[in-house]
Amino acid sequence: MKILVLVSVYLIFCLCGCKGQEQGEVVVSGSKLPALLDSFLINETKAAFNKAKAPGILLAVSYNTGRNYYTTGFANTETKMAFDSSMLFEIGSITKTFTAYILMNVLSERNISDSSSIINYLPDSVKQNRALRKISFLKLLNHSSGLPRLPDDIFIVSPNSLQPYENYKKENLFAYLKRCIPEPDSTSHYSNLGFGVAGVLAELISGKSYMQLLKEYIIDPFGMANTGTALSQHNNIANGVFGNTKAEYWKMDAFAGAGVLKSAAADILIYLERMSNPQSVNSRHIVDKLTTPTITLSPQMKICRGWHTIEDPGKPVIYWHNGGTYGFSTFAAFTKNDNKSVVVVINAFNKNGVSDALGISIIKKMLQ
Repeated sequence: MKILVLVSVYLIFCLCGCKGQEQGEVVVSGSKLPALLDSFLINETKAAFNKAKAPGILLAVSYNTGRNYYTTGFANTETKMAFDSSMLFEIGSITKTFTAYILMNVLSERNISDSSSIINYLPDSVKQNRALRKISFLKLLNHSSGLPRLPDDIFIVSPNSLQPYENYKKENLFAYLKRCIPEPDSTSHYSNLGFGVAGVLAELISGKSYMQLLKEYIIDPFGMANTGTALSQHNNIANGVFGNTKAEYWKMDAFAGAGVLKSAAADILIYLERMSNPQSVNSRHIVDKLTTPTITLSPQMKICRGWHTIEDPGKPVIYWHNGGTYGFSTFAAFTKNDNKSVVVVINAFNKNGVSDALGISIIKKMLQ
């Protein structure tokens, strides 16, 4: 889960199993794009790769009726394989937008307003902390709950430096919530903890696991077969690097809703297309709620439920989120109703300055 970077600066590539291309060469596949746009995407991808100094980079775009993939370098440094559209990677905090979609569906089906306090839906022992009464579901989803970025005991409970969330179970989360004192101030303070709580609440209210909810509301209806919480039954997997070390894929329990998901570029494009053009009345209702601004950070940037906005005069609103784990830096964005979206994946830690800037420049170019 990447700590959110608010950037103001503003592929079906090659056959699965194809060897990686020469370093710096950008390979393109997909539908035909206008020549000037295609050239811009190639040049921007190459420049981002040179700047990131990472093993590889993948840019995936939906543009009108087609999808395109641009990649260079290696998705797997051991096998020298390039990225392809079905290769799994960690999406990091882009997971939070999935959690927001899931939770809003759970609340809607049970006629629970997202302005309701979360306290009545927590275990009885946790309800004794009356300080939690001021936290609503909405405040979890727009990072205004007053909960800290992480609980103060997480690195005591999970001392493995490469698996910082694995051992933090729901019982640890509930023990922390019994004693925490949220400090909301009507502004947005990014909280991985808040979205961990949001995912757990969706489970408690529905009586289903996070993976069951993911399948029910997103994977099955959207047709995203390469998205999930684990890597079992997959052999087409990218690897990331944490400095000079091969990164481990994160395992999560209480923090699943904040950053557990693994997916592939083709699946994330499907997801963004469904956000841009919902396929059912209920889905459109949920997406409209998710994309309604709730907090203004600046004239150009607002916080919605899960998503963030970039707003330029006379242009469609861009909805975006980034993510990061110890192995991947990711970015996803879409605009509503016109099937324009972008995904960026860099398989290295802490490259969000590059991935965010690339993603934003690409989607803005597509809106010209």
